[in-house]
Amino acid sequence: MYERYAEETRRAIFFAVWEARQAGSGYVEPEHLLLSLTHDADSKANQLFALADHAEGFRKQLEGYASAKTPTSVDLPLSNAGKRVLAYTVQEADKVASKSIGTEHLLLGLLRENKSTVPPLLATAGISLHSARNRVRQEMGQPVLEREPEREASSRKMLRPFAAFLLLIVVLSLIYLIVRLAFR
Repeated sequence: MYERYAEETRRAIFFAVWEARQAGSGYVEPEHLLLSLTHDADSKANQLFALADHAEGFRKQLEGYASAKTPTSVDLPLSNAGKRVLAYTVQEADKVASKSIGTEHLLLGLLRENKSTVPPLLATAGISLHSARNRVRQEMGQPVLEREPEREASSRKMLRPFAAFLLLIVVLSLIYLIVRLAFR
């Protein structure tokens, strides 16, 4: 499962488990993944976004945050939000055609998880999904995006039921005309 993950990303996941244990959490949450990114000052996410500089602020704002308590000897699973973050991480790496999944992609995955406290927390550090994507694209030598293509795709998805309804009306009207002409 983690074959594509760069060594620094694997370390970040290890530190996320450590952070969850320190917090007494029963699951590895996105908040633990964020804190884990502050451990390695040489990671790509830290080089691009200076997360280590914000580590103390993140910790203070997340103080007391923990899901259900569990003994620390148990292997900690990812929460559903944590699983979504890792899925988003892979998608973000694929969007920029990256063979390996780095900590910068993990940060983008964290920014996409809207059901956690991480995106607003990163916003206080001046990091948004759009600006982070563009920073990663610049680092890879790719052109920056003026707007997010996903918003266009999501608006098209909203039109799909309407278009399907119109198509259904047209097809039913044609069937009605054919039947009416056939039984004249």
